[in-house]
Amino acid sequence: MKRKGTLLRKKFNEYLISTLAMSASLYLAAIVDNIMVGNILGTNALAAVNLTSPVVYIKNIIFSIFIYGGNTLVAMYKGKRDNKSADKAFTFSLLFGCITSSIVMAAGILTTQPTAMFLSQGGALYENAYAYLIPLWVSGPLVVINSGSAAYVRTDGMKKLAIALPISSNVINLAFDYIFMKWFGWGVAGAGWATVAGYAIGSLLLIFYFTSKHRTVRLVKVAFKDIKILLGVLQTGLPTALIHVCNAVRTYTVNGVILASAGTVGMQVVTICMSAFNVALIFINGSATTLMPICGALYGERDNRGVRYVLRFSLLVTEIMCFVVLAVFELFPIPVGGLFGKLSAETAAQLDVALRIFSICIPFYGLSYILRAFYQSTKQRGAASLFTILEGVVFIIPLIYLFSKTNQDLMWLSFALAELASLLATALTMQIIAKRKKRRSFLMLEGSEQAGVLDLTMDNEIASAVNVSKRIKEFCEENHISDTVGTILSVTAEELAVNAAKYAYKGKNDIDVCLRILDDKLVLRFRDNGKIFNPTEYIDDSGKEITGLMFARKLTPDISYNRVLGFNVTVVSANR
Repeated sequence: MKRKGTLLRKKFNEYLISTLAMSASLYLAAIVDNIMVGNILGTNALAAVNLTSPVVYIKNIIFSIFIYGGNTLVAMYKGKRDNKSADKAFTFSLLFGCITSSIVMAAGILTTQPTAMFLSQGGALYENAYAYLIPLWVSGPLVVINSGSAAYVRTDGMKKLAIALPISSNVINLAFDYIFMKWFGWGVAGAGWATVAGYAIGSLLLIFYFTSKHRTVRLVKVAFKDIKILLGVLQTGLPTALIHVCNAVRTYTVNGVILASAGTVGMQVVTICMSAFNVALIFINGSATTLMPICGALYGERDNRGVRYVLRFSLLVTEIMCFVVLAVFELFPIPVGGLFGKLSAETAAQLDVALRIFSICIPFYGLSYILRAFYQSTKQRGAASLFTILEGVVFIIPLIYLFSKTNQDLMWLSFALAELASLLATALTMQIIAKRKKRRSFLMLEGSEQAGVLDLTMDNEIASAVNVSKRIKEFCEENHISDTVGTILSVTAEELAVNAAKYAYKGKNDIDVCLRILDDKLVLRFRDNGKIFNPTEYIDDSGKEITGLMFARKLTPDISYNRVLGFNVTVVSANR
């Protein structure tokens, strides 16, 4: 009856589908816009769109701070069974996300002309960059409302709605891309306004979420005394936001180096490489976004073994997806580039080499992105920030500048070398810190395999409940816990296991059971992935009271239930 990872793996897979859909809403709009722009308006217009990427990263900074930060913090509070703080974090997340993005939108619209001049360096791409910027700024608050709310829809277990939100927005975006650019003749501005229309109309589906009775987080009144929760949202989201700060600096610098060394053709090539890279980012960001709330909840419950398991599985899934994308880019660079518009002979010749070399960075980027998300979700913000700064600025800028002066083909290798260098430097730094703090590895998690922890997985069958009860009794005896406490916990565990098997599930499934011995008490935790069932109310579907749970409740007055990420989590505490 050892601990298995099936319950967490099923939860990860369940959330991965909806997070991939949400990730696609962030990146697919850019991919679709680039394909439509390149094919309808030409690769020069596409290059102008790429010049505005720093503005996209500015929007993503706001989104990351308030949405990713809030979503992860909410999961942590849920793991600690602090539902009031979770509601406040949810409220601060959406409220200040909308306010901040609206202020930035207004400032961006007022400074559109100098911004377009700065990004295009006053060159031939200025007019298209200027036309695309205004709708790009307008879409900022809509991204927070649409994709931000979708993040909470996902963590509330509303899988169908979580998938429908980004899909509907992108389908609408695609339709309006064609209408605005082809029929109305709005040019590159039409691509921007199509994105605005997609987010605006798609957001109407949120009515179903905010009127649902099954939500676990709600908008509540917040006061100045709750400022600590807002600061917690900001601190939790900062490492991910820092990614976009560094990306903005990196993109502007890289574009400048390539424009100076390879001209307009080089700009077309890097635009196609970055547009194609968004395909990999859909999977990488989707996996990382799945990891963060699950790890955050497990970390809040002090389930470090579960955190490690989810991290390993997330890395495996991410790297498989990264290598699939890499293989496609290596085998078919010209067809991939052709998706983004008709290629001249000179552009195709450079792209054939550039995309193959550039794509080597994809597996390294996936690995660093997942580890960065892990550090962020386990409150190791310094490590997450170190990853971001090294990979986003410290290594890439000098490497690409150096190669641009020596061998232009090697410019594309600088992306992979920067990722690899940041991985090695961060791992070495964290390993040194781990040794100083007497931690087991650079992951910096406290060990959870010590003698004072019993961690196992049982089938949701009544026969397994008896075996769990016996094993808990034996474990208490092995650790010199009094017979009274051992009996109370074993009887309570049997009742919880029996009723979870009877009421929470239909069909065979797994239940995770953990008993932890602390200095002053013992903590028993049950976690299952079944339908909502609160054992503290000891009432079945017919409304009849469950006698066994009533008895367990009397034996252990300190028993609590919470619904976390679609899990039923019941915690029992007993003094030693």
